[in-house]
Amino acid sequence: MKKFSLLFTVFALLIAGFANAQTVATSDAKPTEKKADASSTWGIKLSGFLRNDAFYDTRQVTSARPANQGELLLYPTNVSNDANGKDINAAPSFTMSSICTRLTGTITGPDAFGAKTSGLFEAEFFGNANGNENTFRLRHAYAKLDWATTQLGFGQYWHPLFVTDCFPGTVSFNTGMPFQPFARNPQIRLTQKLGKEFNLILAAVSQIEAFTSPGSSTGVALGASAASQTFINDAVIPNLHAQLQYKSKSFLAGAAFDYKSLRPALKATSGTTTVSTDEKVNSTTFEAYAKLSTKDVIVKAEFVAGQNLYDQLMFGGYLAYGTGTNITYKPMGVTSYWFEIAGTGKKVIPGLFFGYAKNNGASATGAVASYARSVAAGAASIDNVLRVSPRMDFVSGKFRFGTEIEITNAAYGTAGTDGKVTGTTTSVTNTRFLFITVYSF
Repeated sequence: MKKFSLLFTVFALLIAGFANAQTVATSDAKPTEKKADASSTWGIKLSGFLRNDAFYDTRQVTSARPANQGELLLYPTNVSNDANGKDINAAPSFTMSSICTRLTGTITGPDAFGAKTSGLFEAEFFGNANGNENTFRLRHAYAKLDWATTQLGFGQYWHPLFVTDCFPGTVSFNTGMPFQPFARNPQIRLTQKLGKEFNLILAAVSQIEAFTSPGSSTGVALGASAASQTFINDAVIPNLHAQLQYKSKSFLAGAAFDYKSLRPALKATSGTTTVSTDEKVNSTTFEAYAKLSTKDVIVKAEFVAGQNLYDQLMFGGYLAYGTGTNITYKPMGVTSYWFEIAGTGKKVIPGLFFGYAKNNGASATGAVASYARSVAAGAASIDNVLRVSPRMDFVSGKFRFGTEIEITNAAYGTAGTDGKVTGTTTSVTNTRFLFITVYSF
């Protein structure tokens, strides 16, 4: 606990030091010729798009949002046989929705602390929880201070594991889930230029809305699983992130390290005895990515070896061990890879996405409870997921038609008390035929 409190303090001092250094450097600079009043460019510029999705699934699927047959498809649902041996989940489905429609405001204003200022807010009609679809919800609310070599960002924005310069360009709104970490979070982010082509990114991140981790719904150890920002709040230490990035005109590469701590419960019970518990589950994630841009194609790839990535809308989470007032936790691991190649045309843009993710379980057997997505100790669980999705976009002015065939296969089996699936698995496949229209403004 002490070493991570010290790390957080150092991170805060770094931010303050960079801000102060940049301000001093600006105030000490020699006077320059007075420039024209820039206030006419201050304000907000609105943009966005109207989007409609129509898709057909060959079987029932598990979605991050909305529940079942939603835009954020993760993988096909496991086999569920009826009394006659017929798979209930083999039923197809057709859906149409416009809840992905979006409004974005880009904000500019006067300098502050010797830095250029800017901001971004973004909202859509996706709703903030299952059952709230068609209601307006916040996506981003992010402000930045930009000096010559330093940028400070504050607010809600993409989690640093979601690299905005290198993510899948799928037609599907799921953007490569569950192979690509996907979350938007409140955060403080420092980006420091290290020469012309290298950037160092440091961030302290919290959780909110759908991008939260699970823990005990009752506050008592071994309670029913429920996702909430409470568990990272009670751990006190924010999600800490460090990333080194190389970026040139045609090539991008980077590596990231992420640390997260949760406190799943405040107390534990044994019979009539209740005691306070500060037991935590700590997890780490490593990510590496690359992007090559040529005249004719753009190639992207990413590798993730992570633990407890439930909040990133990936499968897995962590397991609980012990009895009574002696409860401990172990994170489960996931390894994922994705690769994409796409054209660079202006009117007709082909693309192909490939993704694979594997459940690696936890480092110990004997779990008595699971706090995870689609993985449960001693019960039916996901072993791996594979996806191939060719696509084609047709663009004319501000209008876009997008088509994609998304083929996703999931292997299910019985997990041991370490969350790992061994032995025979059952393979199920869903094919989603997707057609979208997007009118941008």
